[in-house]
Amino acid sequence: MTTFHDLGEAFVQRRKALRKTQAQVAHEAGLRQEEVSRLENARLPDFTVGKLLKVARALNLEVTVRPREESKPTLETVLVEHRAGANTGPGKL
Repeated sequence: MTTFHDLGEAFVQRRKALRKTQAQVAHEAGLRQEEVSRLENARLPDFTVGKLLKVARALNLEVTVRPREESKPTLETVLVEHRAGANTGPGKL
């Protein structure tokens, strides 16, 4: 999960798996239905971490923070870097 959109989609999937409406989740979280909708649709200009945790709790989810896994470059990335003369990593082409 790397974007707010991904986060919102994860909440939608969980809510639907639990057969809950946005209104039900909002009630359990002490929020308005519109706030749950904004989270699910990644419209978050005023959405706080506290609200996020309340929705997660209402959906029986745990929020964790962990280091992101390092991703390896794709072949396409390596070739683009090579063509641009920017490939300075080990095993240059």
